[in-house]
Amino acid sequence: MSLLIDIGNTRIKWALEEDDIIKNSIAIEHNKTDYISLIRQAWVEIERPKKIVVSCVSRKEILNQLIAVAENIWSDINIIVAKSSASKCSISNAYKYANKLGVDRWLALIALHHYYQGDSVVVDCGTAITIDVLNEQGQHLGGMISPGLQLMKHSLFQGTEDLSIVDQAFSVGLSNNTESAVYSGTIFSAVGLIDKVVNDYTDCQTLVLTGGDAELLSQYLNCKVVLEPDFVLKGLSLYSRGEFE
Repeated sequence: MSLLIDIGNTRIKWALEEDDIIKNSIAIEHNKTDYISLIRQAWVEIERPKKIVVSCVSRKEILNQLIAVAENIWSDINIIVAKSSASKCSISNAYKYANKLGVDRWLALIALHHYYQGDSVVVDCGTAITIDVLNEQGQHLGGMISPGLQLMKHSLFQGTEDLSIVDQAFSVGLSNNTESAVYSGTIFSAVGLIDKVVNDYTDCQTLVLTGGDAELLSQYLNCKVVLEPDFVLKGLSLYSRGEFE
């Protein structure tokens, strides 16, 4: 049994994996909660894992805190911290400096090549929206990054007078009030970017969406979408096993 941990810019997500099956992933926002206490309470209740596999794109402080919690509960536990590289698991990295590619994107590409055939695209709809294109041979062709929906809204409200942040959901389309206009505009901005990449840069056979806003954005895309809420965790599992090295 392995404990898989994905430390994102907003959330920490973890799950137990046994026999290649990821069980009941749990996510908490690390900027709004006493996440260390919550995680400690959860982990002391589970059986000692054989190993812990973790990815982190957030502050190193959070990674170090979680490692300390794990080592306190399970002494001498084997901890693997995933890193991006030029190649792994039969895929190659398009970045000249491979370590500059976010490890969450790298893990999603590993999962994409393992679980889906042909030319494919993976989109992580989180704090940032990242889009990565992979061909049938496992070559990463590159990607794009834009602000996520919440960052778009926050940026607009911070730079505009007489606007305040509203978390309410609205009908998407032409709007007759500012709040719903912002809601629709941010969604269409994200959808337009994804559609543009899929249409112009790849003969895409599979489009995978993951991340917190994946289900919302999937409703407005002009192509078939596969939702994979635990995709980075799946990539972590493959990474730790060195599949197809």
